[in-house]
Amino acid sequence: MNCYDCHAADGTGTPAVAVCHGCNSGLCPAHLRVTRPELRRPNGLGASHAPARVRRLWCATCHAASAPVTAGHTSPSA
Repeated sequence: MNCYDCHAADGTGTPAVAVCHGCNSGLCPAHLRVTRPELRRPNGLGASHAPARVRRLWCATCHAASAPVTAGHTSPSA
């Protein structure tokens, strides 16, 4: 599998080292974004398991789309 972003940009066949969590595109190290969000797993009505960090691999597009919107952010007017 080759990196989709490399292919889309200039047609090169750079080998992929990961797959995007959002869109399943192949990614090379140059286009890979890694996040480590905290994951909490509820356990019925009792206490939840201890929070754990998970690894999520994203392309630049999905990484930007998954980022939280900050207060005061306004979209550009048309």
